[in-house]
Amino acid sequence: MPIAFFCRAKPQKCDAFSIFKQAARVFIGYPLLRAGATYDPKALRSCLVDPSGSRKEWNASSGRNSNYTRNRNFVREVNNVWKDGAFVLIPRPEQGEVHLGRVTGPFEVLDAPPWGEDYLFLRCEQGLDTDDKRYWHIADVAQGWPVEEYRRVDLSRIPGWLRRSTFGQTTYGVFRKPHPVEASVTAYLVLKRLYEGAPAIPPPWTLEIEEVKKRLVETLTPSSFEHLIISILQLENLSETWQQTGGPGDGGIDGLGFNEAGETVGLMQAKYSADQFPRFPERVQGKDIRYYLAVLLPVEGPPPDGTVLLNLDWIARKVLRHWRGLPQALSMRIGETLES
Repeated sequence: MPIAFFCRAKPQKCDAFSIFKQAARVFIGYPLLRAGATYDPKALRSCLVDPSGSRKEWNASSGRNSNYTRNRNFVREVNNVWKDGAFVLIPRPEQGEVHLGRVTGPFEVLDAPPWGEDYLFLRCEQGLDTDDKRYWHIADVAQGWPVEEYRRVDLSRIPGWLRRSTFGQTTYGVFRKPHPVEASVTAYLVLKRLYEGAPAIPPPWTLEIEEVKKRLVETLTPSSFEHLIISILQLENLSETWQQTGGPGDGGIDGLGFNEAGETVGLMQAKYSADQFPRFPERVQGKDIRYYLAVLLPVEGPPPDGTVLLNLDWIARKVLRHWRGLPQALSMRIGETLES
């Protein structure tokens, strides 16, 4: 079946998208040297192990670790299905955009990539190491798949349930889960429509709860989800003050509520998605504190005792109740039209 995946395009800390675009390819790093071979940037097929090659060659290679094994598994997965359809997404959130490419051929290792020197010059421009003999930089842009071309798409066109996977440090990854509300909508279908130039059509204003749920999961990211929950808790508890606290050293708490006397009355954890419900730190004895767990995407099983679950259904109902006071709701065109 078709596949959609993302790639950071930043080998060894270098923003190499210009090379990806120049070569019309998507590359993966962590090249693996053949047993007994010497690195040669002009004869890479002779000195590198092809992750898509035979198990015998793979097993004979030296220095294998989890990164190389992950490469091999990833290469095999994409190679098995690219003929059915494959799209890659290169995220550049700092520029408010992504770049989409359609995979047009199987994985391969190139012998002497003609853009090798260009890549070393790019690393130099970015103040990065250029010692190819020691760090095999050119090999980082020699193994991968050809793409038809890269097409720029505004980041806002990428649904939140996909966008969240592109933030972070992971080098690459497959978009495995379908739309959280509409299972027939896959990442592949979304990227295909955007790649083929589907126009941006502003959604109509809505007060339908099922449509509100859909827009929440398509629009929110982990950060904006935290902000929305804090805003809702503030509107639900007007005599209290609610603040976002998420960040390094937050102790696992994303929101804090306190009364007019400055006493803590509520703590909140927000998870866009989770395999299991998070746990609060040890409870404060003798204090009447409410504990909220806000989870946008479904989690199996019951929440921990003594916590109030804020799930997608609860959040959607509260957004409909408070849409006039929620900038996030207005940006999703939830509510009644304000154009008159």
